[in-house]
Amino acid sequence: MVVRRWIRPALVAGTLLVGGLLAGCGGSNGKSTPQSAATTAASPAASASTTAAKPAPDLKLLKFTPDNGSSGTTVTVTGDSLPAGKSAEFMWATVDGSYDMTAGPENIAFNDRVFKAKRTSVGTTTTTADGKVNATFTVPVDYGEVHDVYLTVDGQDIARAGFRIMRKVTISPESGPIGTPISITVTGLGSTQYTNTLGVRYDNMPTGIITAVTTRGTATGSIRAAGQAGKHTIDIDLASRGAPFLNNQQSGTANIPDQRFTFTITDATTAPKDYLDWPDAQSVASSAAAPRTTQSTTAVNANVKGSVAPVSGPILTSATITATGVPANAEVEMFWVTARGNRVNPSGWALDTSSVGKATAGADGTFKGTFKVPDDLGGWHVIKLVSGQSVLTEVPYFVERSVQDVTPQKVKAGEQFTVHLTGVGWTELDNGTAITYDNAYIGFACGFNSNGDAAINLVATGQPGIHLIDLYPMIYQGHGAPPWGYEQPLLAFKQDAPGLSLGYRLPTARVAIEIVP
Repeated sequence: MVVRRWIRPALVAGTLLVGGLLAGCGGSNGKSTPQSAATTAASPAASASTTAAKPAPDLKLLKFTPDNGSSGTTVTVTGDSLPAGKSAEFMWATVDGSYDMTAGPENIAFNDRVFKAKRTSVGTTTTTADGKVNATFTVPVDYGEVHDVYLTVDGQDIARAGFRIMRKVTISPESGPIGTPISITVTGLGSTQYTNTLGVRYDNMPTGIITAVTTRGTATGSIRAAGQAGKHTIDIDLASRGAPFLNNQQSGTANIPDQRFTFTITDATTAPKDYLDWPDAQSVASSAAAPRTTQSTTAVNANVKGSVAPVSGPILTSATITATGVPANAEVEMFWVTARGNRVNPSGWALDTSSVGKATAGADGTFKGTFKVPDDLGGWHVIKLVSGQSVLTEVPYFVERSVQDVTPQKVKAGEQFTVHLTGVGWTELDNGTAITYDNAYIGFACGFNSNGDAAINLVATGQPGIHLIDLYPMIYQGHGAPPWGYEQPLLAFKQDAPGLSLGYRLPTARVAIEIVP
C-alpha cells in the first residue's frame, strides 16, 4: 500500500558570491617553481588558497601588460617600491562555480547557482635588491571579466592589479544542409549575475540559454540548422534572467557586446535522421557516492554486495542484477522503487514499490536475477533485493529518456502531429523537457503524472518542407532569486547542467517532420 503525503520541495537557497574585483580571499598553500624573473602557469583548480592574507597598510599598484585578453595570455608584470630581495607569489582571485541542490529519496530540489570566492597561485618571483619586480604569469582558464591579482610576501598582500578575461564566441560550422549540428562555443563567460548566462536567438526567435557555471566560463551550446535554404542569423545576447536582453547597449553591461553570426543552409530538401544527442561522457558523474532518488535510509545487510548490468537503459529493456553474500539457497524478490503522484494535486506524491521478479540464490550465496525495466518514470531508481522480511541491498538503476515515435512525420500545414517521449523523470532536474520548433522555443512538457510518458501534441506550421523539433533538458523549477532559466532549453547540456554532477544523463531528442503541400 502506498502511504501518500504531500512532499514540499526544499526551499533552501544557495548563497551567490559574485565575482569581479575580489578582495582578500587567501594566501598560499602551493608555490610554483621559480624561474628567475618568470612565473609558471597554474590551473584555478590547483593550489587553491586556504589561509587569509594579512591586510597591507600600503598596497602598491602593479602594471600589467596587457591588462586584458583571453585565457592563456602571457602577462608581463612590473612594479616598484616593494620589499627588497623577497620571494613573492602571484595569487589569482577567482571563484568555484557549482549548482546547489538538495537531494533526497523523493526529490532533488534545485536551489541556486553558487560561486564561492577563492585564490589560486599563478606563479612566483623574487623582488630585486632595489624593491622592483619584473616577471610574467600566464592567465589561467577561468571565468570572464575582471580578476584581481595580488603579489604576496610572507602571506601578506603587498601589491595588486586587475586582469580582464574577454569573452569570445565562435560558431562551427558556418554552412551545411538542414539539420547540421551547430556548435556555439563561448570562452570567458562570467560568474556574476549579469555576465553568466547567454541567450541564443535564431532568426530573431529565442532558442535557449548557454551557461558555464561548473566549467569555468567555457561551454558549447548545441543547436541545429533549421529553415529554408539560404542565410540565417544567430544572435548571442546577455540573458541574466533567462531571456535575451535586447538593448544591452544602454545598460550597465554595455561593455560586453552582443554578437551576431550567419549560418547558410545549403540544402533543405532532405530530412535529417531522428536521434538522441547525449551529454559528454566525461561530464556525467559516475560516483556511487552521489545521492540517488528512491534510496531508503533503512539498514541493509552490509555483507551483501549487489550490482546491475547495464547500469542504465530505456524502459522495457532487460537488466541483470548480481549479488554476493546472500543467504544460501534463499528465495530473493526484486522490488522496483519509484515515485507516484504529481506536483499539482494537494495529495502530492510518494514512493511506491512493485515486484519485478524472483530468483533463488546459490549455495555459495551468489544471486543472479534478470528483470524488465518497467514502463515508468525516468531518472534514478533502486531495485531492492528482499528475502523474507529483510532488505538485503539496494541497487541503483537509471532509466534513460527515449523517443518512441513521431506520428505522422508527413503532415499538411495546420495539422497535428505527436512526439512521444518516454523516460521523463519527476525531480526538479528532469521533470520535463523544453521544446523548440525550428529553433524557436515554444514551451515545455512534463511526464510526472503520466509515469514518464509524454505525448506532446503539436501543430505543423510554416512553409512546405522540413521542420525540426528539439526537446532539450531543462530545470523544471528552482528556489533562487531572481528568476533565472527555469523551463528554458539548456543548450550547453553536454557539459554544464545541474543534473550532470548527480549522474543525470539527460539527452536532447532531435526529430523532424515534413510539411507537404
